[in-house]
Amino acid sequence: MQHREGHFTTPDGTDIYTQAWLPDDAPSSDAPSNGVPQAIMLIVHGLGDHSGRYGNYVDYFVPRGYALYGFDTRGHGRSSGVRGHVDRFDRYVEDLERRAAEARSDWPHAPLFVLAHSLGSLMGLSYARQHLDQLTGLIVTGTALKDALQLPVWKRQLATALSRVMPSLKMNNGIALSGLSHDPAVIAAYQADPVTHTWGTPRLATEAEVVRAQVRQSAPTWRVPTLMLHGGSDPICLKEGARQFAAQAPAGMVEYREYAGLYHEIHNEPEREQVFRDSEAWLHNRWR
Repeated sequence: MQHREGHFTTPDGTDIYTQAWLPDDAPSSDAPSNGVPQAIMLIVHGLGDHSGRYGNYVDYFVPRGYALYGFDTRGHGRSSGVRGHVDRFDRYVEDLERRAAEARSDWPHAPLFVLAHSLGSLMGLSYARQHLDQLTGLIVTGTALKDALQLPVWKRQLATALSRVMPSLKMNNGIALSGLSHDPAVIAAYQADPVTHTWGTPRLATEAEVVRAQVRQSAPTWRVPTLMLHGGSDPICLKEGARQFAAQAPAGMVEYREYAGLYHEIHNEPEREQVFRDSEAWLHNRWR
């Protein structure tokens, strides 16, 4: 397996850290060749997260001939920016578009799928909604269309006010790490990781809420083949949001699968092998 690292600078000066994991028979440079991977999977991580925490996907899919690409979203991991902050959500989508363009340039004949988790699912869904002709399909896990943290009206109003006057104020994001996985080693690794964080900002909160509404409204006219996977006991992002989206989408366009008892990071649960097998079967059906 080959591992490549890089960076790109966005128009607003943010430095974005990138990674790619490629099969051993991939060319040593980024020039296209006959060694085309089965597909490209572009990982988009969640809040407080980073691209280096998706090793279980890498270990399963790269030996099977997939090229996995990732990047740390602004304000996360080894990318620059205020931790857990974005001034407008489309910045995330623009960064995702840039990384997708790099992957397509490397492998112009390979199908491209976005694999997006949690807050990243909103980025992936927004990207798919805006650029539906630029990807083969979308997989979202722990879809963030309905948060478990239901704020009272006064707190939502306060967040809106702070978004205007103190948009980048760092606040604890309220995520209980115990809800990530049943595996204690996953929780311990997250806590010990120097580039994870537990921050959010008022502007991120209000921007994410706007995007949730936009994505929900787009369900009846959804045109991108999508697989929604959710832990049945996810205490962070409620499964009802993904269920409702799938039910409202055109027939056959969105497939929803639920894994009984699993928490938020289904890719880091002891039962993850089934998640990967289901994902692989769905991927095969999209381009064959």
